[in-house]
Amino acid sequence: MTLLIKGININEYELKEGVKQKLLLNRHETGDSRLEIKKIIIEPSQKLELKLEEDSLSWLHALSNGIVVESTYFDTETIKVIKGGINLVINNSGAEVAELLICTVPRVNRFMQDGEQIPFDTHTVDWSVEPVLLSEFDSRKRIYLASPGLWKGISCVKGEMIIYPEGGTAPFHHHENAEHFQYILQGSGTAFFNNTEHTVEQGDILYFFENEIHAFENKKSENFVFVEFFIPGNYKTIWSENANVCTWIPTGKDVKGRKASRHIEKHVAGESSNI
Repeated sequence: MTLLIKGININEYELKEGVKQKLLLNRHETGDSRLEIKKIIIEPSQKLELKLEEDSLSWLHALSNGIVVESTYFDTETIKVIKGGINLVINNSGAEVAELLICTVPRVNRFMQDGEQIPFDTHTVDWSVEPVLLSEFDSRKRIYLASPGLWKGISCVKGEMIIYPEGGTAPFHHHENAEHFQYILQGSGTAFFNNTEHTVEQGDILYFFENEIHAFENKKSENFVFVEFFIPGNYKTIWSENANVCTWIPTGKDVKGRKASRHIEKHVAGESSNI
């Protein structure tokens, strides 16, 4: 059954002085224990020495600026992908409390294709230069965050940022062959699942198991924004009867209105292999 995790209700616990953690998603709540999500909260001038478990794949998503990972500045416009077994030092160089998500797929090889290898120790994606895509049939926008083209050929995880302007909607649909989650970055929205409306807001997580029917609407926020990631990355989306198939059109611009760093052709969600 769909999980709705209200971030405000999850307790923090201290990892060390000046560093706290929230376990937002316990891997044992997911199918085949495939995903764990933690939020790390770091006080100014404090650091966390992090060792990622063997045979895993993780990605860091900064929720605030001021974070330095292994001497490299890491802001809210970047995602850092990390091979299991790597040691990292994460510092807060800013004047305010810093927060980031750590998402981990344990035993990642079970979701990788035959012969597929992780070709890096760490890899950084600047999603702010990626093309913004516009939904053909409604006002939603999409920016890809995880794909073979962005993650050096890795296909076990796919993900994107979805932006719903006020009044934006998506029709009912479900996914085959993957589970996925949404983390709400901005605003609030309405999620429809289990024949019920649920309000979700910044800091909340939704976790959908395979074949769970759902939809979204932004009824009142200026922008309702979430990131979503699918594990494994090869899945199929099934839309409700008479719904417009979700099709994405290139705008040629990035999120800051500049010329995008690359071009992505018009495509149906989940059906393009060149992303």
